[in-house]
Amino acid sequence: MVGIIDEAQLFYPLGSRIKIADNYGTVRYVGEVSGHMGTWLGIEWDDGLRGKHNGIVDGKRYFQTQSPTAGSFIRPGKVGPCATLEDAARERYLNYDSSNVDESLIREAQASLQASLFEVVGMDKIARKQSKFEQLEEVSVDQTPVNAAGYLKELTQLTTLNVSHTLIWNWEIVANIAQQLPSLTNLNLSSNRLVLPTASEITDLEPSFRQLKRINLRGCGFSDWKDVMHTALLWPNILSLGLQENPFGQLAEVDRKKIFQQLQELDLHRTKIMDFDQVVKLGNLVTLRSLNLMENGIEEIKLPDCDPQEKINMFVSLEQLNLLHNPIWNEQADAFNELDKLPQLSRLSKTPHLKSNFDEMASKAVASIAGLQFINKAEVTAEERRGAEYDLWKKHALDWMQATHQGSDSLREFCRKHRTYPLLVKKYGSPADFVPRTQTKPSNLINICIRHQLSGETWEKKIPRMITVQTLQGLVMKRFRLGGNVPQLCYVDAKHPNLVVQLDNNAKTLDFYSVQEHDTVLVQ
Repeated sequence: MVGIIDEAQLFYPLGSRIKIADNYGTVRYVGEVSGHMGTWLGIEWDDGLRGKHNGIVDGKRYFQTQSPTAGSFIRPGKVGPCATLEDAARERYLNYDSSNVDESLIREAQASLQASLFEVVGMDKIARKQSKFEQLEEVSVDQTPVNAAGYLKELTQLTTLNVSHTLIWNWEIVANIAQQLPSLTNLNLSSNRLVLPTASEITDLEPSFRQLKRINLRGCGFSDWKDVMHTALLWPNILSLGLQENPFGQLAEVDRKKIFQQLQELDLHRTKIMDFDQVVKLGNLVTLRSLNLMENGIEEIKLPDCDPQEKINMFVSLEQLNLLHNPIWNEQADAFNELDKLPQLSRLSKTPHLKSNFDEMASKAVASIAGLQFINKAEVTAEERRGAEYDLWKKHALDWMQATHQGSDSLREFCRKHRTYPLLVKKYGSPADFVPRTQTKPSNLINICIRHQLSGETWEKKIPRMITVQTLQGLVMKRFRLGGNVPQLCYVDAKHPNLVVQLDNNAKTLDFYSVQEHDTVLVQ
């Protein structure tokens, strides 16, 4: 029996990975189980509901699992065969017929071409490229039982390797692969559970990863950020790191003398980071340009205080921030004002608050973040920026004037809450002339000039302030004989003729848009 156990331990060392059907697990125990004949493997399943216990059977603990129902015992004979990366790649890329073109490679090509499908000739071209093993630049063996490298030195041109959902279980295996592939820069290890390397292993293995620029560790079971930082000692020249779907919620400041000296992209999508104070701990990553925080349950955006006319000295290179699908509640108050503190932020992705919509959110973001150029991948036009800034300029005009009259402390506090407002005053002038118009009780009727832009015809008309845009469109259609063509309307502020505001919501009133006496409505 001892010989059988020794053999099982040789084939299934603790920490190694197994797969049965679609279920992945980690070997936590090899040996006998009291009251049951033969040798058993104690497995901790990735799916915490897949097992029956937590490593305790009949009151005796054999191993420990994180979930109370993640453990099982199975016979070694139930585990399927494993493969080397060499064998898996040769089988996938050399045994080609028209029906088994590598789907992963097709998906990658589709993404690079931004295409949803290929013509047959395009697929044949990919297939011919696949069949020349030594010329492969991209290889995907995802969801295969790979747990060793094999001989890979023929793949001298390989730059991109996808070994996600395999049975690779330690960094020695990964180093053996990388060492044989001198051109490898992109490595996808998603959904593999790798044993944490020791300090001596890091020293020995680190030279094998010096060419690596991008690594994806999505769903690799990291529950402690310190383990991420420890493992990152292996990749000294990494530019892009994916840590999506790893269950850590606490972060810690990075020692940039040791790791992440060149890191430009960090993906923390769908982790357990719910507190933005944790994100701030990464502010010393001076080369970081893109940060993905999608679906993390973040409720509030708060950055350290700084002078209203200055930017914070952190995230100094961050250009792109993804906050989609986070329940951020302080959008209405100051979330965007906080983000204006970031020195280089120009691209923002965010889901609107439940009480808002995309247009309202985008308007607030554009007006509040001075350098914003893209919102949810849509480029901000000059017209959209002008309209958003003008809305903010009008909204806080009275508060600005009151703060100005109350002294420097009040003005500083106002500017702290509305960081871009001094820039708007410099751009559009003081709102002093605007404030009296909004504070005096207005007449119900206002006299406006309506001008048809194509014909040049004008119409002086007294109309109620509370008339809707839709009703005004009807009057305009009748007056200018436009038939069934519903015109687009905008207005020019009489005291600020460089500001043009679109009347783009038919259900809103002219008073909502602050149309005043002697303003001009343009018929487009």
